[in-house]
Amino acid sequence: MGQWMDGFLEKLAANRRENEEAGGPEALALQRKLGKLTARERIAHLVDPGSFEELGSLVRDPRERLGELKKPSPSDGVVMGAATVGGRQIMVYAVDYTVMCGSLGEQGVWKMAELVEMAGQQRVPIIGIFDGVGSRITFTRGFAGLYGLSRLIRNYCLYSGVIPQIALVLGPCTGPLAHVPVLSDFLIMNEKTGFLWLGGEMETEDAGRAEFHMTKSGQVDLLAESDEEALDQAKRLLEFMPQNCWHKPPCTEPTDDPERREEALLDVMPDNPKFTYDIHEIIDLIVDDGEFFEIKEDFAPNLVAGFARFDGMPAGIVASNPDELSGIMEPDSSDKYDRFMMFLDNFNIPIINMSDTTAYPPGDKWERMGVIRHGAKNLHGYSNLTNPKVTIVLRRSYGGSNITMGCSKMGPDYIYGWPTVEFAPTGPESIVQAVFHKQLAKAKEEGNYQEVYDFFLNILKEQFSVMNMGKGFTHYYTVHEVIDPRDTRPRIIRALRAAWDKDERPMERRRWIKPA
Repeated sequence: MGQWMDGFLEKLAANRRENEEAGGPEALALQRKLGKLTARERIAHLVDPGSFEELGSLVRDPRERLGELKKPSPSDGVVMGAATVGGRQIMVYAVDYTVMCGSLGEQGVWKMAELVEMAGQQRVPIIGIFDGVGSRITFTRGFAGLYGLSRLIRNYCLYSGVIPQIALVLGPCTGPLAHVPVLSDFLIMNEKTGFLWLGGEMETEDAGRAEFHMTKSGQVDLLAESDEEALDQAKRLLEFMPQNCWHKPPCTEPTDDPERREEALLDVMPDNPKFTYDIHEIIDLIVDDGEFFEIKEDFAPNLVAGFARFDGMPAGIVASNPDELSGIMEPDSSDKYDRFMMFLDNFNIPIINMSDTTAYPPGDKWERMGVIRHGAKNLHGYSNLTNPKVTIVLRRSYGGSNITMGCSKMGPDYIYGWPTVEFAPTGPESIVQAVFHKQLAKAKEEGNYQEVYDFFLNILKEQFSVMNMGKGFTHYYTVHEVIDPRDTRPRIIRALRAAWDKDERPMERRRWIKPA
């Protein structure tokens, strides 16, 4: 080997040593003292051993080369490259907090923008790990970085619905960059060290923290107690997703009996419809091995959403939860529903709706919150779904829930109902009050109000029962079939098998034409 090559290799080795040292021993020690992994340790925990191929390792803050910056800027604070997770190709980047507190440099942000574009062109998932204090804007070179942030955001938007996008906020993420994790399909935060904030005054102590964004803003999908747990959650999310919108979602070898019938399903629902139950009890009994991966668990808990498998086939579950606010459909749950169903449709992952709700709440409070607007968004979203769709109606299907939760003629492939189902334009109790108010007023004077009220209510409930209504209406208003609750799991599996390869296409539009 010639001496001239030795010189180049020495420079390359020195560059790699500098990258491994990151922001220096003191910065690395502080990172670990805060309970955080370093950027490279995070990538190593996420990807398959030995699979990470770094890109852009030579990049530095331009001021360093010009002698205007005394601090080291290895990789300009962004470690990134190609790797595999579970044998599947991905692209990943991690903002390095040890390099100038993870402030986003001019070249670092362009690296990220280019990696997202590469992931989109190569049709592989992109995973971003955030841990930085915002933009490293300088008076002399700030605009180039700002332009790079614009391109990064644009690329996320352009490839949304084309490739899966997962973001992890494991430290601070502030300023305009805070938009990027929220633009991703799923956002995971370390509840101890994560902080997400656009700007402005913080009026409460919990503002910007992980729990704040889970319970109040609804911008976080999963909370983790450590970096390791957050990275493991990202890997688990990937298991339900295809590589891109043109691939089928990944099936696994089933380990649970597809014909399994659950006697316990007969005991979940209380005899008195005034009492509630937790929908998780039903979900856990019907999914493969009782494993349900819930998202946004503490945001709008009256609607439950998450991933599961049925005979190895992945599916997203959206279910009313009577145990929380009687399972009503209000603005927050509508937002939660809309975002999840759009993701499922983009990647052709089946959706399983489980409905037991009194529908949208009436009244001035909810109207001021835009309940109609949010409900209309759900109706528009479901109407445009082309993925496999199966609906299980469990008990109440009142008012707008009949259409919003995938019942009636909104396009589900299969609608099954338990014999306990009631279809009604609104709750029977309200109808009794509206229609029989004169009789009730007279009964109140005569002292037998409850007896008269119950008489009319029972008549209406009998009329609204699917066991009676199904005799007079075809499935355009009721269900395709009333089933034994114990057969819920086998019925879902057979429906998914039947609809798995269906070819349903949306009406052709100028701005939305799915590839053949």
